[in-house]
Amino acid sequence: MKKKHLVFSTVFSVIACINLSACSGQTFPGSQSLDSLGSLFGNKKSRPIPLPPLKAISNTINVKKAWQINTGSINKITKIHPLVGKDSIYVAGNHIPRAWNKQSGKALWKVNIGETISAGINNDASNKQLFIGTNNGNAISLDASTGKVLWIERLDSEILSVSRAKDNRVVFRTIDGKLHGLSSSSGEIIWQQGQRTPALSQYGASVPLILGNSPANTFVIAGFDNGKLATYSLQNGKQVWELAIAEPKGQSELDRMVDIDGKLSVMGTALFASSLNGNNVGINLETGKIGWAKPFSSPNGIDASPEGLYSSDVKGNIWKFQAQTGAPMWKMDDLMRREPTTPIIINPSLIIVGDKQGNLHWINSKNGQFVARMQGDPAGFNVAPTAQGNSIYSLGKGGILSKFVVQ
Repeated sequence: MKKKHLVFSTVFSVIACINLSACSGQTFPGSQSLDSLGSLFGNKKSRPIPLPPLKAISNTINVKKAWQINTGSINKITKIHPLVGKDSIYVAGNHIPRAWNKQSGKALWKVNIGETISAGINNDASNKQLFIGTNNGNAISLDASTGKVLWIERLDSEILSVSRAKDNRVVFRTIDGKLHGLSSSSGEIIWQQGQRTPALSQYGASVPLILGNSPANTFVIAGFDNGKLATYSLQNGKQVWELAIAEPKGQSELDRMVDIDGKLSVMGTALFASSLNGNNVGINLETGKIGWAKPFSSPNGIDASPEGLYSSDVKGNIWKFQAQTGAPMWKMDDLMRREPTTPIIINPSLIIVGDKQGNLHWINSKNGQFVARMQGDPAGFNVAPTAQGNSIYSLGKGGILSKFVVQ
C-alpha cells in the first residue's frame, strides 16, 4: 500500500451551506418562497407544514423485494451513491466502505479507513479499483475484491464527488471548487483546475462525467457552485470550454445560489444539466454552446433518454421534457414537499424516484402516473436509486440497502 502525507494538518473551510431544502423566491418552474426557510434561520413561529398523505395506489406492475439489509452506512447529509458492479454492490458511510453480493445481499468485505467518507463510490472500467474521498481531503483507492487500501493522496479540502476512472485518470471534486486529476494507478496529482466558489452554496457536488474513446480525445465535464459547466482534457487538465448556465439574481444570497449539484446526462453529442435558481439546458458537447435553455430550479439534475428528459424541482414536482427543445411534456405534483430524488430511467416506459420518507415510486414515463410504490429506508433518500436492467438498488440515509426487481 502506498501512503502519502499520513500526518495531516487540520484545514478549516469557512463556508455557509444548506441542504436539499434550499430554495428561492423566484417564480419560474421549480422555485418556492423563502417563507419555508423560516425554521432554518431560527424563526420559532414558523412550523413545518404537515405533509398530506400519499394518494393510495394499486400496483399495476409486479415489483418484488429481493432483499433488504442494514449496512450501517448512515449518510444523513453526505450524498454517497451506491455503486453496482458486475457481481457486487459497494456502499460507504461513516468510516467504512463495504461490499455486498448483489444477487444474495451477502456481505463480502468491509474496511475501516479511520476517517469520515464524504464522496464516492466510483470505479474503473475493469472494476478492479474503487475510489472514495473523505472530509479530511484524502483521495483513496481500494481494491474492489478485498477492500485493501491501494493508495492515499492528500488534496486541499473536503472531497464532495469522484468520477469514474479511465485511461489511468480519476477526478476528485473538492468543496473549494477545485477538480483534481490523479493517476488512478498511483494517486499522483497530475493536474488541478477550479472555479471560484460563492459565499453561500449547497453542500454537495455533481459527479464529474468522463467522455471519450482514446486518451488524446477523452474529457471530464463538471458542474460548479457558480452556475458554470466546464470541460477539460482528462489527461492534462487543459480547458476545452466553459459555459454559464445560470447567473446569480435577486437580492438575497439564497436567491443568488446557482449550484450545479445534480446528475449530468449525455445522449449522443448532447449534454443535459440543471441548476438551482437557473435553467435546464441542452448543450452541444462539441462546441460548448447552448442549444436551448428553459428557466427551472433543481438540485437534482436530469436523467435522459430518447423518449425525454426527467427531473424533479425544488418544490417536489416531477417533470418530463422534450430532449430536442426542453419543452414540458408532463408535470406530476403528487410528491410536492417530499424532496424526491432525481428520477431514474429503468426502461422506455418506466422511471423511479425515492422521497424523504423512504418511499420508492415507480412512475409511468408516458403519462406521469404512479404504477407501484414500495418502502425502502424509513430514514428517507438523499441519493437516487440505481437501475441495472429491471433490478433497482436503493441506499437510504439510515443505511438500509434494498434490491427490488420488476417482474
